Amino acid sequence: MNSIKKFYTIFLCLLGCCLLTSCFDLVEQIDMKQDGSGSIKATLNLSKSKTKVASLMKLKNVNGIQIPSQATVTKEMERAVRTLKATPGISNVQYTLDFNNYIATLSCNFKSVEALNEFSNMLSKQFKTNVTSYNSYAFQPSVPAFSRHYKYMPDVGKEFAKISADDQKLFGDAYYTNIIRFEKHIKTQTNASAKISSNGKAVLLKVPAIALFRGSTSLANTITLTK
Repeated sequence: MNSIKKFYTIFLCLLGCCLLTSCFDLVEQIDMKQDGSGSIKATLNLSKSKTKVASLMKLKNVNGIQIPSQATVTKEMERAVRTLKATPGISNVQYTLDFNNYIATLSCNFKSVEALNEFSNMLSKQFKTNVTSYNSYAFQPSVPAFSRHYKYMPDVGKEFAKISADDQKLFGDAYYTNIIRFEKHIKTQTNASAKISSNGKAVLLKVPAIALFRGSTSLANTITLTK
């Protein structure tokens, strides 16, 4: 899961369940304004495997993977929210935890892309994981253009390779989706796997989790907007 830890690092305590259930959707939505400010919302949806997740969360660990309790998940989410609220340029922090369907969301507004990247820096320190070295955003209002810089981490592939071939196939129903919306129309975008929406103001990127684990796809993109 490390290959897609950016905004949703706060869901670290749920990753054990993800690894054991294999069926999950991770959705990141970004709404950008012309001045570079905007909002971001991350959703981790394990509802497709909610029966299995419910059973797993009654255990302390499975095959060496620690399974968090509801109390632990809530504690870690509240801890992340406090970090967000203390980050300059971040406001309107909100979250939900649905333990009936196992869906977690976290959202906030950011004053600038720099504030969004600074949020990632703070979360990296809090969770002792390197996030910004391989994923960050940039915005050039004069062009205007929005960029996502992404670098695959080989350690992810090594860890995934340790899983049996049969277990790797189970991740066929796990996806990461990134949606970026703009106020202006999009002229071009550079990610071959991404698509421009019918209204011309959003870019959708949906990739299998397996492709991210193996490094066969990239999240990098440069989106140029009309002036």
